[in-house]
Amino acid sequence: MNSESAPPAFSADRRLVAHAAVMTLLGLLSGFSPMFVKAPVAALEAHTIGVVQGSLMFGLAAVWPSLGKGRVVRAARYCALIGLYANWLGAQLSALWSAKGMFMVNGSRMPGGAAPWMETIVAILLNISILVIVMCVLILWAACRKPQSD
Repeated sequence: MNSESAPPAFSADRRLVAHAAVMTLLGLLSGFSPMFVKAPVAALEAHTIGVVQGSLMFGLAAVWPSLGKGRVVRAARYCALIGLYANWLGAQLSALWSAKGMFMVNGSRMPGGAAPWMETIVAILLNISILVIVMCVLILWAACRKPQSD
């Protein structure tokens, strides 16, 4: 068999793989936090968010090399990392502090007690997760254009 007929080697973005493992680990560890936090329902949401976002990051790591390089791809990476970590951290802090202002569905089942500054921090973190939508748009843009070398 010659080298021309061999399938191309699979490559993934190793740094995104590491971030995916960290996010998945954070999500798994969040699964133990309901017995220690003020709002166990929010802790389970943080657990689910971390595990699902870790899976998303593993998928992104697999396809990232195919997007090429350039400012759009770099911006998409930063949007992904900042948006996904902020989303998990906002959900976890909401569980710790019982900051229920951003939880429209489960907020009524959460006890009160978060100070206004805590609610503000959680709201900022959860609103920063809009960067994940920006990331998706940037990935679509990068996927539809001709790859650049830098």
